[in-house]
Amino acid sequence: MMFVRVVSKMAAYIIAATLLLGISADSQAFGRTGHIMICDMSYQLIQPATRHKLDKLLQATPYQSFGPACVWPDEVRSEDEYAWTKPHHYINLQRGETVVTRQHCPKVGCVVSAIEDMQLRLQQDQQDWQALLFLSHYISDLHQPLHVSFADDLGGNRTAVYFYGEPSNLHGLWDTAMLVKLGYEAPAKQQQLFASLTPEQQQQWRDSSLMDWTNESAAITVGLYQDYRPGMLIDDTYLTKHQATLEQRLLQAAVRLAATLDTLFAE
Repeated sequence: MMFVRVVSKMAAYIIAATLLLGISADSQAFGRTGHIMICDMSYQLIQPATRHKLDKLLQATPYQSFGPACVWPDEVRSEDEYAWTKPHHYINLQRGETVVTRQHCPKVGCVVSAIEDMQLRLQQDQQDWQALLFLSHYISDLHQPLHVSFADDLGGNRTAVYFYGEPSNLHGLWDTAMLVKLGYEAPAKQQQLFASLTPEQQQQWRDSSLMDWTNESAAITVGLYQDYRPGMLIDDTYLTKHQATLEQRLLQAAVRLAATLDTLFAE
């Protein structure tokens, strides 16, 4: 009986480890739910003239509305044609660093350079629907803290945790698991969060730079790693502690995306 219990524990560990290692750095930031939420909220925030141009541009895409369209960069990056975009969903620090600069961006690019590149593409051609979707997606990515993280564990993908008893990792928690647990797959819950946004918050969050956004995520990530312990159990205590931060990052991404699009399409 003792041998059976040992084997069972080993098997469970192997399964959990396999699940963790099978999750690559290509995991979707904020998952489908988060990306749709951010773009839907930004759509409600943009100016009517911007919305009109965006609607016309969406007609060239395979999508009927802006929210689902923002997931497109995750859906195509496994294709050979778009393999060049894979490094553009994140930026890495070294362990011990707390401040991100543009020097952290390698030659192949990162989320910071990709945002700037897609802004330039849209400035040059307002009919470039792919640039629109890449830009919108990358701004969301940047606000998911674990996309400004450490390369040695693939942005939190190799951090073993148990989320309400199920094997997971920090990246997965902040991508999707916490949003699902908080009920954000329901449209009513999403609209409730949007309704909490104040004009003062919008003004404050718009008055910031791309590197400000990047270092906000870096500061959150550093704090998450300070509290991290391998195999730690994540439950209501963790969720309650970080819920406000998660929700704020969603709102900040929406406000900043809307402001970016208003600026670009006003030209």
